[in-house]
Amino acid sequence: MAKNILVFMCITFLASCVSTSKEIEPFTTEWESLKKHQAVPEWFADAKFGIYFHWGVYSVPGWGSEWYPRWMYVPDRKGWGDKIYSYHIKTYGKDVHYHDFIPQWQAENFDAKEWVDLFENAGARIIGSIAEHHDGFSLWASQVNPWNSKSMGPRVDVVKAISDETKKRGLKFMATFHHGFHRMFYPKQAGTANLEEDRFLVVQEDCQVPQDEKYRKLYGHMSKDEASDYWLAKLDEVVDSVCPDYIWMDFGARYVREDVRRQFLANYFNAAARENKEVVVNSKGSYYPKEVAIVNTERATMGQIPSQVWITDFILGSAFSYDRSRRTAIDPNQAIRMLADVVSKNGVMLLSAGPMADGTIPVEQVRALQGIGSWMQRYGEAIYDTRPFVSFGEGLTQLTRDEDDAWNEYGAIKKGLGDLNAKDIRFTRKCKTVYAIQLGWPATSEALVLRTFAHQAQDLKVRSVAVLGSSESITWQCTDQGLRLIPPIHKPERAEAALVYKINIE
Repeated sequence: MAKNILVFMCITFLASCVSTSKEIEPFTTEWESLKKHQAVPEWFADAKFGIYFHWGVYSVPGWGSEWYPRWMYVPDRKGWGDKIYSYHIKTYGKDVHYHDFIPQWQAENFDAKEWVDLFENAGARIIGSIAEHHDGFSLWASQVNPWNSKSMGPRVDVVKAISDETKKRGLKFMATFHHGFHRMFYPKQAGTANLEEDRFLVVQEDCQVPQDEKYRKLYGHMSKDEASDYWLAKLDEVVDSVCPDYIWMDFGARYVREDVRRQFLANYFNAAARENKEVVVNSKGSYYPKEVAIVNTERATMGQIPSQVWITDFILGSAFSYDRSRRTAIDPNQAIRMLADVVSKNGVMLLSAGPMADGTIPVEQVRALQGIGSWMQRYGEAIYDTRPFVSFGEGLTQLTRDEDDAWNEYGAIKKGLGDLNAKDIRFTRKCKTVYAIQLGWPATSEALVLRTFAHQAQDLKVRSVAVLGSSESITWQCTDQGLRLIPPIHKPERAEAALVYKINIE
């Protein structure tokens, strides 16, 4: 008997070795291999809400947007870009270049713990740091890019500081990379070699962007091949240093050679496998297939419920980065309603904060996050760990697509999100519980009829109905028109943002 047990144990051990070996089989750069990666791990589908930030050298002028370093060199850009150029000339003069702002970025009030505490208390389960925007300045201790926040400016490895604080709390860390557009970002001198035609490339006869060799890497004066290799080297450094749970990628990756993009995926997926982590990449465009990366719609929602989890990001302040000319922040009630809409459609929502250059998060953004957090602490069970119901919802507000959005490759919807109100309902589901999220406190006490329960969900049997945050008994009835609910008399705390009905079903 003992011999048989020993043989069984040996066989089991060998089988586990074979299984383990198979699990960590390295990814190659072929799409067939890369598509074996699980694009949407369960932790990501459960998380629902994340917060990161846009912070960099551009936060020193802190005017207009994070595109300041581009438009400060373009005098004939219509709209906001022209205003940035005029502001720069008036405030600093033509002889002040983008690199001149670097010594002024001291970040003396930056406190990674304070930031992560704020984001966590707002309800974020994914917390992130921008790694590099289009401007060519890295926010980690880079060996390949001399223009980085550890070597100059703040003298801080921002990415690692935020990553360390996030991981202490058992939360998921994301790093955002926008540098695929770096080579195209700054205006180019006419006649420069290696330029390719692109509608987003600005070519000037009298280009004011510094052309000196010592600034070449900052201002992206390089060929597509060199830029592609540089793009990969930067990503590899961050993966090797902190191996983010989620790498957020901007539209500019489309300008990187495909073989290099595939090499990044292989490197990242293999690094994650070595750490036994399930990781996520997003694609803002069609440069990665959906089997490998999730879709990012940026400041938009979907019209229906896609089969695969997707993500969108909205602005916490008036711009992605700090903008001293427009000190406003998102209405926390509106943010909650947008979040409910996104989650009801199988999505995950991010918010981007815009800290000031000194490392202070503007008070209006702090207050907005506190407002969001106070709702999430009370009613987060209707958001976290949920999945879509048979219908995303019902209501009167019309959400429409912005036909002028050049980046919208998915038919995503932007118009109308800010108009969501108490006449709109969004559904989420968790096992045998359905959450009907009414996007605001009803103005009257008239009955609410959820028509979905007379149509797509007509076969479900309702067992009980309650209102989260309220001890009142709810009068309800299943009718031919739908599930009829009488709202509570007293408004639960923070229900002005959204009122949540908890419906137990069989």
